[in-house]
Amino acid sequence: MNILQIAWRSIQHRGLGSLLTIISMALGVMMVVTVLAVHGLISKAFNDSNNFGYDVLIGARGGEIQLAFSSVYYLASPIENIPYEYYLAFCDQETRTREIKSSIAYATWQNEAQTIELARGLTDGLSDSFFDFAFDTQQTERLGLNREGLFDHYTHTVVPINLGDFWVSETGDAFRCVGTKPKFFTDMLVSIDPEVRFEFAQGRCFEEFNDQHGYYEAVIGETVARKSGLKIGDTIQPTHGDPNAADSHIHETDFHIVGILKKTGTANDGALFLNMEGFFLMEGHAKSLEDDSVFGQAKIKRERAEKEAFENKVSTPPQVPDVAVDNLSPPMESSATATRSQPLQLEKREVTSILLRTYGGQDDEDVNVVGFILPPIINEGGLEATLDWSSFRPEKSQKAALAVNPVMTVTSLFTKFVDPIRWVLLALTLMICIVSAIGILVGIYNSMSQRRHEIAVIRALGASRQKVMGIMLCESILMAFIAGMLGWIAGHTLTAALSPLIEDNTNVSVGFFDCAPKIPMAHFWGGQYLPEWVSAIAVSPEFLVVPGMMLLATVVGIYPAISAYKTDVSKSLGK
Repeated sequence: MNILQIAWRSIQHRGLGSLLTIISMALGVMMVVTVLAVHGLISKAFNDSNNFGYDVLIGARGGEIQLAFSSVYYLASPIENIPYEYYLAFCDQETRTREIKSSIAYATWQNEAQTIELARGLTDGLSDSFFDFAFDTQQTERLGLNREGLFDHYTHTVVPINLGDFWVSETGDAFRCVGTKPKFFTDMLVSIDPEVRFEFAQGRCFEEFNDQHGYYEAVIGETVARKSGLKIGDTIQPTHGDPNAADSHIHETDFHIVGILKKTGTANDGALFLNMEGFFLMEGHAKSLEDDSVFGQAKIKRERAEKEAFENKVSTPPQVPDVAVDNLSPPMESSATATRSQPLQLEKREVTSILLRTYGGQDDEDVNVVGFILPPIINEGGLEATLDWSSFRPEKSQKAALAVNPVMTVTSLFTKFVDPIRWVLLALTLMICIVSAIGILVGIYNSMSQRRHEIAVIRALGASRQKVMGIMLCESILMAFIAGMLGWIAGHTLTAALSPLIEDNTNVSVGFFDCAPKIPMAHFWGGQYLPEWVSAIAVSPEFLVVPGMMLLATVVGIYPAISAYKTDVSKSLGK
């Protein structure tokens, strides 16, 4: 009978004590494996999402982490919105000109141009043409028509998003609504490297305007579809603000589901994406304007005239027209769109944040460089100059913008908050493993007084001291191996059982066979002393748990083994 068989028979002989020791060690291993697997996989998902699909995030001035949580992970409420014009600062000439044509300032210019057209007959044709040319040139320059955005030369892709609304399912689950444009799915990426694009499991991307649904189309993430049961053709009514707030209310606006995204493993899986044009047209989403415009001045003149009439006891005060801004709408582009409802005027719009993918030249080699250079320029007020083209300003508008590199922000978040928690959990679980290993020491040592006779018999049958010592060490290592394997299986069973809860909160799916991400050996404690070819080998930390427990069992088993080695055969046989 070899040493391993004798050690196994010895474990079986002390059945209850061995079983309890193995269970305590297995529980410790289970906790270590669970922490390593869950934290490792979630960290990998977050690190993968560091590759977002954009490298600059722009929002209202506040905390960088708050901006990342709200606009990247949809986990927090945004601090404030920023002017819609900031989005235009990153657009090309065609897009910017088309957007400005839906502004109040452009409509005002068109009305002034029509007034000049009516007065054309008062002067000769040459002077009329010259005056019209000068007027058009002046207004075109003031509005910045036919001019690219301020930062267009840095821009590869830019997409605005709007937050603030939720949709509550019949089961009570609240999902974030994100107002955005179709190019969020057509031009923006899930990740840059490797390049991963959005794909649809069912349906299509919403359109900016659709003849059947108008501006009111929506796309939903995979998690939303799975948990809520929404399908293509269903309609939803978003809730304005936090559903748990007292002042929240349901919008009486139906958005039609036209597409369901394939799973991306990001926060987008748990969101509903609304066409931004329809988002703006919902009640409470338009910003009121300040009274320092020409319309505000008309109101002041009317009130002043009424006051003078009252003071002078004039029965009929002079009438000054009170022009409504809403009555100024941009002209239709063609008769085919004559039945289309008007989008919200540009000056009344705000966005929560802007997702920007940059490039430094013809190639994308400098994308990271520009992503680090551009935020300081924006943070120093580089966008505020884009507000001068229109005299119509929203009330209480947040002009100060904050630009961050999302990779740096998320990395700092993990470094400052998540990693310390991970190390605390690992320290606690390792302490449990150490206590369990000490349990092996205590169990074997306490049984020594009962086993001295057994050891003496083995010695009398010809076993050497070294073989007796090897039996004791093998027993300790065998118990650690059994406990480690049971703990590994139990840990992965636990992570698989917790997978629905983890996925609901992080959009990360954890399966039974999913292990913690591999780490080069050089990153482990003492790895710098290993040969270069060994330190370069990447291995999952989970696969070191069981060997680590066996090594620990060897250390704690040395003392009982030495005691067995020193056993006096003559004295023990007489007992």
